[in-house]
Amino acid sequence: MTTLSQLLKYYQQLQLLSRHILALANNGAWDEVVEQEIIYIQSVENLSKMPIPDNLGSVMQLQFRKILREIVESEAQIKELLQKRMDELSSLMQISVKQHSVNAAYGELPPQGVIPDNINPQE
Repeated sequence: MTTLSQLLKYYQQLQLLSRHILALANNGAWDEVVEQEIIYIQSVENLSKMPIPDNLGSVMQLQFRKILREIVESEAQIKELLQKRMDELSSLMQISVKQHSVNAAYGELPPQGVIPDNINPQE
């Protein structure tokens, strides 16, 4: 059985991990964000299996609330940053598709300055 101090320690570790992921997202380290998010999800799953005792004192309740509030706020900020990144990537994809269409359209035309074989310029 998990003691209250162990449970608090696990929540504090999750809090630190959420801070770390937020810092990575703020710095645009998206590959690392994804790697750390996997660890984060596993940690949340493990914590969800651990019941919080009913006999928490008011001081401990405040500690847990403070930790959980920060985790939720970090998640919201991370989601916002991820949405901005997804919008950027979507915009880049649209530009790439348009560029590909332009290249395909102009690729079918003969290069400028090339005279077709059937035209004699000296005539």
